[in-house]
Amino acid sequence: MALAMGDYNILTVIREADFSYILSDGEIEVFLHKKQTTRELEVDEKIEVFLYFDNQKRITATMNMPLVDQNTPAFLKVVDVNQRLGVFLDFGLIKDLLLSRDDLSFIKKEWPAKDDMLFVKLKVSKTQLTAKIIPRYSIEEYLAPKTDLIEGERYYAYNVYKAEEGVVFITKEGHNIFVYFKHLRKTYRLGEKAYVKIIKCKVDHKYNGTLIEQKEIMLTKDALVIKEYLEKHNGVMSLTDKSAPEDINEVFKMSKSAFKRALGTLYKEKAIELDAKETRLLKSVE
Repeated sequence: MALAMGDYNILTVIREADFSYILSDGEIEVFLHKKQTTRELEVDEKIEVFLYFDNQKRITATMNMPLVDQNTPAFLKVVDVNQRLGVFLDFGLIKDLLLSRDDLSFIKKEWPAKDDMLFVKLKVSKTQLTAKIIPRYSIEEYLAPKTDLIEGERYYAYNVYKAEEGVVFITKEGHNIFVYFKHLRKTYRLGEKAYVKIIKCKVDHKYNGTLIEQKEIMLTKDALVIKEYLEKHNGVMSLTDKSAPEDINEVFKMSKSAFKRALGTLYKEKAIELDAKETRLLKSVE
C-alpha cells in the first residue's frame, strides 16, 4: 500500500538508532526523529504518524499533529516572507508550510507580512506540502459562527479577499464582514488583522463594516474639496474666511457661506490654520 503524504499512516517500528526510529509500511523505510515522538517506542510496535517532506524532499514522519490537513483548514500565522518563493506559515510541525507566490497578488504591498493570519488547508504534490487558501465563498463550509455580531460594536477580523468594491474580512469564528473602499483609510494586506466596526447586520452572519471613525465619514464634500486643493498646492492658499465671495466662487464654485462651513469643519479637526492672509494645511484628514 502506498504511503499517504500529508496524511496519517499506520507504520511499524522496525529498528531504533541513537537519534531516531526507522519505520516501515513493509516496503518503504521512513525516518522518525526522536524529537518528533510523543513517547518512547518499541520495535515491532505499530504507530500512527503524519508524513511530510523534509528540506531534502525526503519522506519524514512525526507523531505531532499538524494544525491543518487536506480536509481541515485553520488560521495559520505567517512566520517568514520570501519575495522569490512566497510566505511561510507555522502549521505546528518543525518544517513550515509554504504558500507559493503564484497564489499571492502580483502587488507585493498586498502580500501578508510576519504575524498576519491566513485561512488555509494543506495541498500535497509529488515532493512538497504547500498551503492552499480557502476561497471566500467556501469559508462558510468550514466555519459556522455560534454568535451574532452587534451593530456599533468592533471586532477583530482578518482580510481574506479584495473584491471590486471593497475588502472581505473574516473573524476566527467565521463572521463575514464586507468593508467598502470608502470605509477604509489604507490598503490592507492579505491576512492583516483589523478592528472592524459593524455598521449593518445582514443575514447568515454577514455584515457591513467600517475602519474609519464616524466623524471622518461625515466630513463634508466641500471640506474634502478644500483639503484636496491644499494638498495639491503645497498646503497653502490665499483664500480665507475673509475672502471675497467672487474669489471663492472662482476657485471652488461654492458660496462664501458653504466655504466658511467647510473651513470650520477642517478647523475643528485641527487640520488647518487660519489667519487674515492665508489658510495652511496642518495635517491630512480623510
